[in-house]
Amino acid sequence: MHHAKKLVVALTSLLILTGCTTGNQQAANHTSVKTKTVRVEKRTAANKAAWAKARAASRANAASAKALSSNTTQLAIATSQAKRQSEQLKAKHDDAMASSKSASQAAAKSAASQSKQAAKASSQAAAQSQQTQTSTATTSRQNNFSGDTDTAQTGRIVGNRNSKIYHVETGQNYRMAGKNAVYFSTEDAARAAGFRKSFR
Repeated sequence: MHHAKKLVVALTSLLILTGCTTGNQQAANHTSVKTKTVRVEKRTAANKAAWAKARAASRANAASAKALSSNTTQLAIATSQAKRQSEQLKAKHDDAMASSKSASQAAAKSAASQSKQAAKASSQAAAQSQQTQTSTATTSRQNNFSGDTDTAQTGRIVGNRNSKIYHVETGQNYRMAGKNAVYFSTEDAARAAGFRKSFR
């Protein structure tokens, strides 16, 4: 603003000095100079206001550009961090999947091995059970043959006189003393005589 005043004063002085040469020209030039001076003063005032507005807009634009640059930098940093985290998560996921697959395969192998061993053990247990049953039946038959009368005689129903129990030939083989044996031709005859059927 101070420079503008100096400029106006200098122009006015210059015009006044050059305008003193002729009378008519001076008056015309002087009027012309005054008009120009007024216009210059108006333009200068308008230019000052415009310049102030332009500087304010420029400062605002600079601040906005700085903020935008800062935001862009922050966005780039955030994008980089997100990418890094995504890569880390993918690596962890891949590791977890590989570990899970390995564990699943190991569990499947272990289960197959255990199943095979269980089947083998079951087969051995079944064979041993059958052998034990055969041995028990043989022992039972041997133990039941303590008397002189065999209840497994074909076509005979044998009752025990003391226990009032009768045995059929398809039931468990049983021997008793001949003095206690009572023979029946049918189960009805045994029941009629007061005997009951053996539970074995």
